[in-house]
Amino acid sequence: MVNLTVETLESVHGRGAVGLHARLEVLVDQEWVVLDARKTDENGRIDDWGDHGKSQGLYQIVFDVDRYFSGLGMTPTCPEVTTTFRISGEPARCRVTLSFSLHHHFAAFTIT
Repeated sequence: MVNLTVETLESVHGRGAVGLHARLEVLVDQEWVVLDARKTDENGRIDDWGDHGKSQGLYQIVFDVDRYFSGLGMTPTCPEVTTTFRISGEPARCRVTLSFSLHHHFAAFTIT
């Protein structure tokens, strides 16, 4: 069983990105299929994707940075940030960490 968590840091204000929209997708027959869509909580996290993202395969999370910043009256250079990763199906805790601002982003994938 895989536990998938997302953590975000919006570095314009130096805090977790509250209300950031994200889609979890899986690659099926060479096409990305949306499994779930969530928003980050009051700490800038998504701790539960339900039953999605728990089996082996190629996944991606697409973060809607444009929607987030437009709500703050700002326009980012990159409207979406996508991070792609593989889940092997072995029991693990997986964490995607996204740090972003108007003109840069950095994503890391960690397995513990």
